[in-house]
Amino acid sequence: MKLSRRTEIIVAVALPLLALTVFLLRDYIIPVGHYFPCIFRRLTGLLCPGCGNTRAVDHLVHGRLWLALRSNPDLPFLIAVPLGFYAELIADLFGKKIKLVPRSMRFWYPILAAYAVFYVLRNIFSVLAPP
Repeated sequence: MKLSRRTEIIVAVALPLLALTVFLLRDYIIPVGHYFPCIFRRLTGLLCPGCGNTRAVDHLVHGRLWLALRSNPDLPFLIAVPLGFYAELIADLFGKKIKLVPRSMRFWYPILAAYAVFYVLRNIFSVLAPP
């Protein structure tokens, strides 16, 4: 789906402003130490793939990178992939057609498989669970 030039410019300007707003209001968006309970974990006793993401984002916006990665290691992908698409959008605005994010499923399937194995193992070995 191709966006109009005007929509691309609005997105290009709005995303950094949104990120800055979230950073500045980080203590109001996620009050320190007050995390939402995981319904899946409450019902099954197992960690879901998203368990630890709230803590990871909280640690990240407070500059604690190691704790962010320890809380949920999919955080680099959740940041890198949208940033790649954003960089493609900015390059497109300047007339350069680049593809930074791989589109081939041959690239993504092994990554998804590795995550699936990790999420099973984190329910078996507590050292892989969020701190």
